Amino acid sequence: MTSLSIYLLTALAIVAASRATPMAFVLPRQAMPTNTTTANSTKAGLAWPNGNTVDMSQYESSGKVSWYYTWSAFPANSTLEYVPMFWGEKVVDQFSATIEQTLASTKNITAVLGMNEPDQGGQSNIPPQTGVQLWTTYMEPLRAKGLRLGSPALSSAPAGKTWLQDFFTACNGTCNVDFIALHWYGTDAQAFIAYLEDYHNTFQKPLWVTEWACQNFVDSNAQCSPEGVVQFLNVTQSFMDATDYVERYSWYGAMPNTGDVNPSNALMDTTGHINALGDQYIAASQPLANTSSPTGSNATGVNPNTGGVTKGGSGGGGGGSPTITTSQTSSLSISFWQTVAAIIILNAALLSSF
Repeated sequence: MTSLSIYLLTALAIVAASRATPMAFVLPRQAMPTNTTTANSTKAGLAWPNGNTVDMSQYESSGKVSWYYTWSAFPANSTLEYVPMFWGEKVVDQFSATIEQTLASTKNITAVLGMNEPDQGGQSNIPPQTGVQLWTTYMEPLRAKGLRLGSPALSSAPAGKTWLQDFFTACNGTCNVDFIALHWYGTDAQAFIAYLEDYHNTFQKPLWVTEWACQNFVDSNAQCSPEGVVQFLNVTQSFMDATDYVERYSWYGAMPNTGDVNPSNALMDTTGHINALGDQYIAASQPLANTSSPTGSNATGVNPNTGGVTKGGSGGGGGGSPTITTSQTSSLSISFWQTVAAIIILNAALLSSF
């Protein structure tokens, strides 16, 4: 075989290869971070409206969940630490008749939560000045018993923070608040983190996040996907586990029916059995690896008289649907350069034949 034949065959082979599936220079895929939730943290709690109709012990297996509350002064049957709540003006008689008995009959009570979303019409709904009167009458005596007192738990609507600031102004230094209780609903994990940082910087007290979830109350069509909820919980829970000024937290979703909240936030199925998200919350399983924070807040709570879930959207900034991104493998096709190489070889072969 002549040199010209070899050159021509080589050139034809390369051209043929360039028409086949292109080869690629593959850039390394970005490493996906693993779950950073601190399994040995015991900050996690349960916002529990179920009474004894659902088995709470299924959330105790990992040891991560250490406490619960019921939006009332009525505990459930559980070995976890119970935190009573003075829900608000509508339950004054009920609270007064119950709290002493609860303190006497329930072990290891160390704290009491203040009014539930007093800034919201669908919840305890009282002005700051009335809040101070109720606080002085019903909460301060409990501190004299050695209990820590949590502030009124405000919604994440814009009026929430203002209400709490006005409350402290009206207190004029007479209200002993040991930690700030707060709620947050939205779909942007970084906005949630910024919200906690702002509350801590403003009030300079430890935080208890007694309700939060991946929920948009502004646009019902812009909710987190199930995968978005997994990632949102992973990012936000990991942050709180690693942040000293966050003392405790409780996800909104430990119930068979989450009411107006996106059901993807539920920590149990509709029969009351712990589900995959519940396992993630108690650190019994690893979440899906996440590469970004979901991305968008509002009246929440439980009716103190019926125990029913009453979530409503009367305020707060919502935001859009979560943006879940994954790093894609990038490639650069080299078929163009294969063709160029074939042409160069062919030209060289033709020149050498003369």
